Amino acid sequence: MTWLYLLAAIALFAAPLASTLPTATSIEPLIAALAQQTQVPNLVSGVILHTRLFDTVAEVVVFTLAAIGVRMVLAGEPTRQRIRGLEDPPSQVLCELGSTIAALVAVELALRGHLSPGGGFAAGVAGGTAIGLQLISGGAERSERLFRRYRADLLEKAAVLGFLLLALLALLELTPAGGQFGTLLSGGWIPLLNLLVGVKVTLGSWAMVQRLVRHRGLL
Repeated sequence: MTWLYLLAAIALFAAPLASTLPTATSIEPLIAALAQQTQVPNLVSGVILHTRLFDTVAEVVVFTLAAIGVRMVLAGEPTRQRIRGLEDPPSQVLCELGSTIAALVAVELALRGHLSPGGGFAAGVAGGTAIGLQLISGGAERSERLFRRYRADLLEKAAVLGFLLLALLALLELTPAGGQFGTLLSGGWIPLLNLLVGVKVTLGSWAMVQRLVRHRGLL
């Protein structure tokens, strides 16, 4: 019986090899249509934030639920009094330098992600990396003070609500007049959606990493 299953599996995987592959067609008309529809050079951002915007809304909601889950899981654990981090000055300087570069990259990706490779999610990853490097280099207490002073948790919720509102307007086809193709203000709601996604992912990553540091004592 085992040999029968094995032969059936081989036949199943070999069956596509017996058929002729379809003739490759040019994708230039599809690219031109997407660029005309979304009015942005970065077609990935156009697909994520225009033609498949409903899927992106679900992804943002899932990330928000993940952040809430981390908060709920760690809520019952005690807070660590001592947080370990890097202590040698060369490593601290390198981490702070990397954090500065990552923060600048995050701003660039959030603002110009619809014009060049990048976007809101990539900007959020770069922003979260910048915050993580700051925490590793011994800035956990300073990060905690800034998180509480500027109410980063409320800003994250505001970014989610703003994204959902603009997504609703976009799905209802209530978009502003598009600017000149290739400019910063082109693409309707896409630049603002990119910016809100970058802010939301950055602040959500900050909240999760901050709680891990607070309750675990290290990253």
